[in-house]
Amino acid sequence: MKKKTYIAIYTTIAALVIGTTGYELYRGAGSRASESSDMDAVKSGYERAASDDSLDKEKYASSNVQTIEGTTTDMLDPQFWIGDKKEEVLYTFDEIEYYNRNNPNFVEYYSEEESRNLKLFMYDMPDTLSCDVVRSLIGEDVEAVIEIDIENDVKNDLENVMEADISDTAKYEYAICVKRSVARTLPSDEFVSDDPDEIFFDDLISAEVMPFTGVVILAGSQDGEWKYIINGSYGGWVKADTLAVCKDKEEWLGICQPDDFLIVTGSEIVMDETAVPTSSSGMILPMGTKIRLSEDTNCDNAEEDIAASSDSGLDGSTAADNEETINGRSTIGAYIVDIPYREDDGSVGIEKTLIPVSKDVSVGYLNMTSESVLRQAFKFLGRVYGYGGSLSSNDCSGFIRQVYSCYGFDLPRNATAIAQRSDLGSTETSNMTTDKKKNILSEMAPGLLLYMDGHIMMYLGMHEGEPYVISSCATCIEPGHDVSDIKDTFCVMVSGLDLVRTNGRTWLEDISYILRKGY
Repeated sequence: MKKKTYIAIYTTIAALVIGTTGYELYRGAGSRASESSDMDAVKSGYERAASDDSLDKEKYASSNVQTIEGTTTDMLDPQFWIGDKKEEVLYTFDEIEYYNRNNPNFVEYYSEEESRNLKLFMYDMPDTLSCDVVRSLIGEDVEAVIEIDIENDVKNDLENVMEADISDTAKYEYAICVKRSVARTLPSDEFVSDDPDEIFFDDLISAEVMPFTGVVILAGSQDGEWKYIINGSYGGWVKADTLAVCKDKEEWLGICQPDDFLIVTGSEIVMDETAVPTSSSGMILPMGTKIRLSEDTNCDNAEEDIAASSDSGLDGSTAADNEETINGRSTIGAYIVDIPYREDDGSVGIEKTLIPVSKDVSVGYLNMTSESVLRQAFKFLGRVYGYGGSLSSNDCSGFIRQVYSCYGFDLPRNATAIAQRSDLGSTETSNMTTDKKKNILSEMAPGLLLYMDGHIMMYLGMHEGEPYVISSCATCIEPGHDVSDIKDTFCVMVSGLDLVRTNGRTWLEDISYILRKGY
């Protein structure tokens, strides 16, 4: 691991306005409720759920699991919150398609020629792209104030930005991310913070790049090790060896937005080890990963599999006896999928492999009921906080995006951008009293979203007259504590909205947007 470098970098890197990426989603093979159920008057069924025999009380024994003040261990079971609203449809498939179509993701850049900010849409790229656009996105003029001595490789990383290879931007490339990574504001692996003791917030991180997502490559670093990409609502530098270049947009869309696909519905799944060497063996795929279902179930590569099996010391005749084999084994009890990988020349290749039906995956998107969303969210409970996708985990917006992606939503990177989307039913509540906010919340179904400056959360419900949420939280102040008594949580947790902020206000008081289908 590289040594952490203590520097403060002040740059004119264009702050990529995190808008949202949008396009019409392809219908998957899975079913979805096509119509919303009527909004019933919400009954306070949570107290009843707390004593429900279906709660796994042993799993969350108080002697083994810690909670934030004001939260009890039985609240850590999603069943506690599901109550009478479990079958309520939060958004229908048509509503989600409408949202994605009418809220296209974009990155924003400043145009010197027009003296204003303009938008660049990944799914609607122009035929040619001016180098000035790319320079604006990257932020060609990087000014650094170095507070202590730094390694030469950091200086080289800064030069990589200054001398980025963007002379021929008309030939931008469509590419697939072949493994989870993070996009960075500089092409550097260094951990950068103005606090020498910081371990979570790396100032160079822009956002996570999820496996098998489509990106557009705009430029490369001089050393060839990094590529500058846009991915919907953000841009940044990623390692070149995590990308596989497609020959055209059609191939790109066929991989990242297939008609028939699996969605990973576990917090993550691990791809099985295989007897025949594969690029996907042991790969970790996080929730929301979309994996193309193979159209070819006759296994065109059966002969190669048989030969590879023989070379690996397996019984070739066993493989030969089964006309349908993948990686030397039968396809019984498994989905056949197409996994993209990077060829030696950097182009995209497709590898057929198997995902057992026992894995936590869904054929097509899930139906977005209140119960389903809560069960998905609680799969992250206790997971480490990961700023911008670091630590192979999520910050507050990443947590929400991964859960909602199981239903087809393509939400922006930034929590504020999510909160302000009117097509999600966003209601501005900054000037409302806490009683008014509670009245609104008491009528909401669990699984919808709440936002306060800098933090987005998922609503769970009311308990003893108080609202509760689940969120990926870095720090908080517990009820009754002084504002200087900041608790480092850095995990996905359940909490009440009576937590306190450094401004002395409670989370409930600071809730500025409530997202509900009231339109």
